[in-house]
Amino acid sequence: RWMELHAAFGLRAAPFSYQLRLTYATSLATLVLPQIVNPLSRLVLLLQDGYRTGRSLAASISEKLLDLASYLVFGVIGSIALASTFGGIVWWAAGLAVVVVAGVWVGYAMRARLGEFAVRLIERLPGVGQEDADKPGTTSEMTQDILSLDRMVAMRVLLWSLAISLTQATMLFFITRSVGVDLSYLFMVAVWGIIALSLLLPLSVNGVGTREAVLVTAFSAVDRSTDAAVAIGLLTLVIVGIGSAPGLVEWVRRTLVGRGRRLEEAAVAESGRAP
Repeated sequence: RWMELHAAFGLRAAPFSYQLRLTYATSLATLVLPQIVNPLSRLVLLLQDGYRTGRSLAASISEKLLDLASYLVFGVIGSIALASTFGGIVWWAAGLAVVVVAGVWVGYAMRARLGEFAVRLIERLPGVGQEDADKPGTTSEMTQDILSLDRMVAMRVLLWSLAISLTQATMLFFITRSVGVDLSYLFMVAVWGIIALSLLLPLSVNGVGTREAVLVTAFSAVDRSTDAAVAIGLLTLVIVGIGSAPGLVEWVRRTLVGRGRRLEEAAVAESGRAP
């Protein structure tokens, strides 16, 4: 998905190995940083590598908006699917579905104004307006590139986002089976949808605490062990941590490279001052 966004926003071409390292580093940052901070991790990495600020920021924001959209889709589906099991969320599920449908309808009806707002917002991104500073009153080339993204590209990155969420839900199902809890695949996908909504809380760290709370509530409703629910939550965290571990290599590499550059610059400056 990121490779699609990277190309769509006109960022400088990069090999697959670079994209893989960047993704692992971003995944690790997502794991250890609060939700309110971790969206900046990929942007920081791109800026370190000399990518243009405006395009990098726009691509990073788009990535997080796609995550938000996929979480909302699975959250709505999960809420509706579990409404018969959890009587208390019937109205929550209905209300959430109405809000999402109404939001889509309002967004479509006001697409012209939203387009104008998007132009103004993009023009304010750092480095965007500087490209056409000599042409006041005109839309910058970068803004035109961003707003003219191919619809097929937009559809592909949205499908990638849904596939990513479904993969995470499938992982939760297999973890549940691995600890001997026999629950259906559709039930666990629905539960993950509720967990996905909890991931949107700005102060959570990779859903720690909220994920376990959702699992305990879900398991209690179907007469399954709450201890197993807590174990599944912790095991999920461990597996995600193992999967993100290669990102540590990239962060260490960047730290050492940055330190080496600073030492080299200091040595050059020192030699320049020598008689």
